[in-house]
Amino acid sequence: MGARHIQEESDYDDIEEPQRNCSVTETIKGGRVSYSNEGLEGSVLTYHCNLGYYAYPVSTRVCNSRGEWSIMILSNGKTVSTATCKDILCPAQLQLDNGQFWPKKLWFKIGEEQEFSCREGLTLLGSAKRNCTEWGHWTGTLPVCIDHADGCGDPGIPPGAIRSGGRFGINDQIKYRCQSGMDLLGPEVRVCLDSKEWSGPEPRCKAPHIFDSPASVAQAMDGSLSAVIDVSFPEYKKKGPTYARSLKMEKGCLNIFILIDTSGSIQANQFEGAKQATASLIRKLSSYDVQIKFDIISYASEPQDIITVLDPVSDNTDLVLEKLKSFTQTKHGEKTGTNLYKALTSVQKRLSYLKAKNQTQFEETQNVILIETDGYSNMGGNPYYVLGSIRELLGYKSMPLDNSHEELLDVYVFGIGENVKVTELKSLASSKIRERHLFILKSYKDLGEVFNRMINDSSVTKCGVAHELVSPRTNDDGGYDPEPSQIVYTRPWHVSIFWRGKPCQGSILTKDWVITSAHCLMKLNRHLMEWADAKDINIQHGDGKGNGKLLIYHPNFNVTKLRDKNVNEFYDYDVALIKLSSSITLSSKSRPICLPCTISSNRALKMNSDSTCKKHESALLDLQQTPAYFISQGKSRKQTHIQSGEKRGDCIEQYKPALASNNQVSLTDVITDRFLCTGGSQKYKDYITCKGDSGGSLFLRKAMRYFQVGVVSWGTIAVCELTTSIIPDPPVGARDFHISVFSIMPWLKEQLKKDLDFLPN
Repeated sequence: MGARHIQEESDYDDIEEPQRNCSVTETIKGGRVSYSNEGLEGSVLTYHCNLGYYAYPVSTRVCNSRGEWSIMILSNGKTVSTATCKDILCPAQLQLDNGQFWPKKLWFKIGEEQEFSCREGLTLLGSAKRNCTEWGHWTGTLPVCIDHADGCGDPGIPPGAIRSGGRFGINDQIKYRCQSGMDLLGPEVRVCLDSKEWSGPEPRCKAPHIFDSPASVAQAMDGSLSAVIDVSFPEYKKKGPTYARSLKMEKGCLNIFILIDTSGSIQANQFEGAKQATASLIRKLSSYDVQIKFDIISYASEPQDIITVLDPVSDNTDLVLEKLKSFTQTKHGEKTGTNLYKALTSVQKRLSYLKAKNQTQFEETQNVILIETDGYSNMGGNPYYVLGSIRELLGYKSMPLDNSHEELLDVYVFGIGENVKVTELKSLASSKIRERHLFILKSYKDLGEVFNRMINDSSVTKCGVAHELVSPRTNDDGGYDPEPSQIVYTRPWHVSIFWRGKPCQGSILTKDWVITSAHCLMKLNRHLMEWADAKDINIQHGDGKGNGKLLIYHPNFNVTKLRDKNVNEFYDYDVALIKLSSSITLSSKSRPICLPCTISSNRALKMNSDSTCKKHESALLDLQQTPAYFISQGKSRKQTHIQSGEKRGDCIEQYKPALASNNQVSLTDVITDRFLCTGGSQKYKDYITCKGDSGGSLFLRKAMRYFQVGVVSWGTIAVCELTTSIIPDPPVGARDFHISVFSIMPWLKEQLKKDLDFLPN
């Protein structure tokens, strides 16, 4: 009996208890609930509220092994069983020195307004009225009452804050604190510097459940990272005695260290979101004209290297992205703590090695550290002290009040979610004048949107940079139709040219020069040729308009050259340059396209310094069918394919029927080697140019930059009219011809040598 009893107990021990799933019928008042992994252990419950509301007291819960969702605890320690959607509120302006504000209360609802005025004799700088937005931020700018005194001037007081210290002379200090329950992002103390600038960035008060909007973060990152990139450009000029960034280096070189939190609190979908956001950032950064080496570290209890700056391929964007894509969260195993100290120690060791290897190059290299985290360090030492060691390695003080002088180091910190510890993150981020380095975002999806927006930077005036729309209206031809307000940003090099009522197109090569087709600027009346006068040419670009000052036709352009062979119009060398009477102010609406065979294009292509024009041609026109684009009717980007090699012969053959009755010329007499031929792809839909598109650019996209390879000249069939908005599918024999910029490069070099630096042939 006893033996049997023991056996029965043993049998029961082998029986596994059924897994307990969490309920998937949870609700939230005023919102909805979603679940990952159907309520199994480790599943995440997410509360969703409409824009302008937030989930209270938490936005997410995790299913434990007992089949229970993590408890919800209020700030007073009490637990609750039901979540609710609450109004997002904006913190009020609490102080305005030498002025008044109304209404006076602590919080404002979305849409409510606060007004400001100054006492008599003082001027209000900033907004007289501000409205509370659905993000919990205010419209407009900080109100300040100024009396035009010497020194740094009143820097303003952010909503929700109180400021002490009312003197603004050199070396004077002011201090900020936020009202109870809010976190201060930015410095608590600011000093009036000798340059009459306040140290550090503008502080702000963050309320619980309020996050930075992706648009505002992208704008702030644009300004700050552009300063980093500009310092890394070899042609950057050293600035005067201000706290703007200056230059020590002769070579453009930049190390980017990206530290990704992969601790136990990070769910699988969040980690994938972090990887995707990081990939977006890498693609954006790789489009700049500077050599960048990437170092990516995934950190939990121990750091795991995805790629290091010591790896020979760390400057190869494609390989870096491949390594990032293949890395999995499971490589950390059961070690799921958060040890940012060790991750930063890995960065320090790498920098120490680079300094010992080549100190001169080390002192000419920018270093950017980006930290992505959802919480705070729970093991290891204080990461702040490792950053102090990194600063000392670069020749800076370990714990300065302001980091604006640190030209070789920038530390950006992205806190993701509602559980971030602002105090720790603030201690890590760089504090630099007029720049923000600390951001608090709601989700990794928002972080990805930030990085996708970052190329939209009005300060970037390097060649071939254009906005890439987050949600363009795609069309069937491989191009897209931007919203009317976005058109100028998506093709900022494009210009419209008008002479004697004749519309044509062109593209910006420099702030002073535009390239177009020659036949746009002449009229043929029987045997009389009328040539345009430069001053009569009107050029409209994204940021305004102007007139010509100088017009230069290609000397070999002769539209009547083959008249004696029964060819009415001949378009060989159909290209002209227009110098504007006043320079274009370069901006995100008006900036040059990359012209191959130049130093700026060489950097954009990431090619070696000993590259040649021939190598550029091989790199850009490397396929028998090369995808390319043109701007149709001054608006939409349309896709076509350049037919090269064996494909070119078939392409130009489509014009043969037009010469069937003419035995005096051959096909290649009319379509010379200087023409690129587009259209007629078997596998793709190729768009055909319209009347009025002549003179525009035929361009390619490489490494997030745009390069002009041809000037639109003429086509075999007129498939559309300028006034037509609906453009039909092109006939089978429709082809377009464009003057190759490579074929006219000697002439371009001669005319533009004072404005552009060209490569050897």
